[in-house]
Amino acid sequence: MRIYARAGIGDLALNTLADEAGVSNGTVYNYFRSREQVLEAVGLELAVQLSEQILTVSEAVDNGTERLSIAVRTFMNKARTDPDWTRAFITVVRYAEGMRSALATYLRADLQAGRRQSDFHYAPEEMGMRMVVPATLGAMNLLVEDGEVEHADRIAAEMVLQALGVSREEAGRIAGLALPGEAS
Repeated sequence: MRIYARAGIGDLALNTLADEAGVSNGTVYNYFRSREQVLEAVGLELAVQLSEQILTVSEAVDNGTERLSIAVRTFMNKARTDPDWTRAFITVVRYAEGMRSALATYLRADLQAGRRQSDFHYAPEEMGMRMVVPATLGAMNLLVEDGEVEHADRIAAEMVLQALGVSREEAGRIAGLALPGEAS
């Protein structure tokens, strides 16, 4: 992840990975045949890490709109606190199909729940999904590239919810809720 954050995908060489990991080239080649395989593995690990974190903090929340807000805010807070992870995440999510699939499972469930609860008003579902991910990635990139934006997590969540058909007032209310485990 450090290599992707520092140099980008195009500059990854498997021998650089071996040097960074402190192992022999042969060890790396036992696990990966190409940089694309490394990319896929890193992407899946990033998706699993953050998805598990989001599931843990939102497990008691039944409302799809609130769950999506929690997810967007969690991604944004991760961007604020861990820029290297975020750079790697942004780079990898663009290229790793497995990562997009892992994230899509959670996102689709939240979108469908919000729609069943009559909070989201969008069609088709794929359009909603393809809007949420780039909007969140763009907001994360803003934090990494331009620095701190006050209440960036709430602003991004509110904007995403509005794009999915939630009224401005309700989107602001939901985005302003304390995150699970966070003091109000």
